[in-house]
Amino acid sequence: MTIEAKPAKPCTLLAGVRIERGTREDWLALAPFHYRSHEAGAVTGVFRMVYDTGGVRNAECGMRNEKSKSKTATMPDFSLRTPHSTLRTVLVGVIVFSRSPLSLGARDRATGGRYRTAGMGRTAAGYLINRELRIISRVVLAPNWRGLGLASRLVAETLPLAGTPYVEALAAMGEMHPMFQRAGMTAYPQRPAPQGERLRAALEAAGIDRAARRRGADFGRAIDALPAGPRRLVGQEVERWARSYLGAKNHRACRLDRPRVLDLAARHLDSAPAYYLWRNPCL
Repeated sequence: MTIEAKPAKPCTLLAGVRIERGTREDWLALAPFHYRSHEAGAVTGVFRMVYDTGGVRNAECGMRNEKSKSKTATMPDFSLRTPHSTLRTVLVGVIVFSRSPLSLGARDRATGGRYRTAGMGRTAAGYLINRELRIISRVVLAPNWRGLGLASRLVAETLPLAGTPYVEALAAMGEMHPMFQRAGMTAYPQRPAPQGERLRAALEAAGIDRAARRRGADFGRAIDALPAGPRRLVGQEVERWARSYLGAKNHRACRLDRPRVLDLAARHLDSAPAYYLWRNPCL
């Protein structure tokens, strides 16, 4: 006798997630969960992702099956509300669009020099960039909503809302977290960030190669094994790099301890940031 398995019920949890225009307050509510500075440049648009707790609060996904008395999936903890949540909605994520910087080498390579200031003057180039480009300056999800593919959805659904023919983005961990590519943007790999050149040079001079700094704990042990002089110099350069990478204001506010700074350096110092560009087919 063959028993046919019943088809799994579709997960309806994400049916209650929607994207709408947000405010600066939405960004500030989730800004502490972002690893970079709270400053996002000249902001031109904020969109937020919220979960409606009224419409699909009893979603099939992750709810307890009364017959089996076991959970089939894990729902986000609704008790972990962000400061900007309400009784009916939970703030899930925020994306911030800003004016693009006037000069960006990766953009020049990706666009064949279309926005290069040489030949047209800075004023004309600035006007063209402001008219045709926006940059995604921040994307952040509340911690208990990560791992569901919502970041890519947030990017994909708001790209057309930026209002410009092109949208660009930079990501230090683009290869490991390709959310921009999944959202339909084209990736242009780059060399490691130039602000880390001084620290990389100091580490190489001290004999700490890339293999020894791939994890924060290994990085710390390698530094502690150095003689007093080089150890002090490397420690100062790591601190200097962290201030530069996070932004001095955010670095003072966060007061990252040594293990977290070393973890940050291990993940980002040698990473090759990727440049992403998206063309609006309707503009």
